[in-house]
Amino acid sequence: MKNDTNYDRANAGKADFEWTYNRLDPRAYFKTLGALDYAIPERAAPVFRRVIDACATQRKRDRLNVIDIGCSYGINAAVLKYGAKMDELREHYSEFNGIASPHDVLEADRRLFSDSAAACDLHVTGIDRAQFAASYAFWAGLLDDAIPENLEERDPSPQAAETIAACDLVISTGAVGYVTERTFARILDCQPKGGMPWIASFVLRMFDYAPVERVLGARGYTTEKLEGRFFKQRRFADADEQAHVEALLAQERLDTEERESEGHYLAEFYLSRPAAEARATPLSCIVPR
Repeated sequence: MKNDTNYDRANAGKADFEWTYNRLDPRAYFKTLGALDYAIPERAAPVFRRVIDACATQRKRDRLNVIDIGCSYGINAAVLKYGAKMDELREHYSEFNGIASPHDVLEADRRLFSDSAAACDLHVTGIDRAQFAASYAFWAGLLDDAIPENLEERDPSPQAAETIAACDLVISTGAVGYVTERTFARILDCQPKGGMPWIASFVLRMFDYAPVERVLGARGYTTEKLEGRFFKQRRFADADEQAHVEALLAQERLDTEERESEGHYLAEFYLSRPAAEARATPLSCIVPR
């Protein structure tokens, strides 16, 4: 409960974009967050690609089953599978006129992504409580499968649990803080005996990742942080939002000078793996500083 309270306190000062997260198509999402230079999926992609390659090499896989927690409209899948750029996606969704229906947008995306070459080494399943967003990403062809369920509040459905059981890698870009260790525990509860997917998380500095680390550590994971690297998520919506974040970080004795003081939310990267695999190939060997 203490961690939930801390997350609630941190989220209380964030700008509320909830109304964009679960609409019938992504136009409002990209218009609103695009104006704030939201680009963490693209900024995270080079790190994810190195982790994907390392996981495939260590586990001798030609194709990885990836679970994206907080998948939204399938943006990580668009970037990782199709090489999409955030500016391109923003421009794409801004081109629809005011009378275009969500169905028109969906059909356009189906054509766009069916004509694009997808990375054949990834099968991406998205999890998100925003049912419209996750379903849109699936029907548009960005996600290979979608689980529109809230794993914070309840166990996954039997069908979802079967899909989750096959995963090799779990990723997230900014989901921690909205989801807690409960979601990660439920994902791990679905794994077959001996099944331990890698878990790669970009976490805003204002959120404490330690509760997730503890849950993973109790199940045999080692968690490493990519030291000295910070990844811009988006610009602060206004001065009040920035002041709130800087105050939270100051309470934790974290330096914001030339970091959040420059006007952006910053995320850090964590990789959790079975201890033996982490020893064999340290994170510093996968993603050089």
